[in-house]
Amino acid sequence: MKQTKELATLPNERALSELKASFPVEQGFTRILLPRLSFLSQDRTEGKGKSMKVIAEAGTFFEERQNEEENTEGKKEWTKKELGTKVKGIILYQRKQLRLYDEKTEAYISSPIYDEDDQIIPLFSNKQEVTRGTPIELKAKYQYQDKDGKTKSKLEDNRILYILKDEEILQLSLRGSSMYSWMTFAKKVLPPSVLVELSSEPMEKGQISWNKMTFEVVRPLNGKEVEDVVEKLKNIKDGLDQERSYYSKVSTSKDEFEKF
Repeated sequence: MKQTKELATLPNERALSELKASFPVEQGFTRILLPRLSFLSQDRTEGKGKSMKVIAEAGTFFEERQNEEENTEGKKEWTKKELGTKVKGIILYQRKQLRLYDEKTEAYISSPIYDEDDQIIPLFSNKQEVTRGTPIELKAKYQYQDKDGKTKSKLEDNRILYILKDEEILQLSLRGSSMYSWMTFAKKVLPPSVLVELSSEPMEKGQISWNKMTFEVVRPLNGKEVEDVVEKLKNIKDGLDQERSYYSKVSTSKDEFEKF
């Protein structure tokens, strides 16, 4: 009883500090949902036959932002803003993701965004975990042979880029020919050290046509820009370390629970 009375008479800041130190808090981290930079690889049309018209051309970039308010279904929708066919920015960081669209079940299967090929990561479908393993192990579970007898995986690689545009970081997802275009470009330069122009070029294979994203150096960054990029990279890596630490503990706890 004496301790309770003493605590009640302490200055507010000290009392709150002691309470905070005594009360157990669940560990976690705050994930920042970045606005997205998206790219239209094929014309978007509406209507059929003679009445069909192109409403958005292949090669167009969009900026997408999630609305704060929820719709009638309790979901937050994304608002798109057209940016044109060229975008300039500084590519700060790259990450990875595995994705698959299962036509039979009409379900999307995907991993969280990850960084290292030796990470144990889950695969989710309809917000439910379906399996776990390293990226190589997961891709092996979805192997098939194409018409030429080559072994491939239906679980495809994606690259996720964090791009600094107009003092704001956007997230861009790359797959297919655009992803390989990026990987070729990244081998030639140090992406965070240059201003890059993202554009595209038309491609064809048989009766299929699309636009492949291209990357071109505009100029090297100046001293002030480099300092700003270094600071933003530090913040990104600190956030990713918190995320990895959190999920590592969650994964270990789940493994220990499953032993019983």
